[in-house]
Amino acid sequence: TPEDALLKTELRQRLADNLKRLEKREALVLQLYYVEELNLEEISEILSLTVGRVSQIKKAAIGQIREWMKDE
Repeated sequence: TPEDALLKTELRQRLADNLKRLEKREALVLQLYYVEELNLEEISEILSLTVGRVSQIKKAAIGQIREWMKDE
């Protein structure tokens, strides 16, 4: 429905705005994981970090975005 389409558009815009608020490394991890569809091991190699550290960064970034979106 048109309402659903509008809500999806607004949600995507809010998400995009909040992604811009993240630190560069956090945003990069999310982009590599969700957009480029790399796994944590591949990301760890690219960023020269451990898989555990990449996982921590991803989890923290998602948590931060959730907080920001909840507060909006």
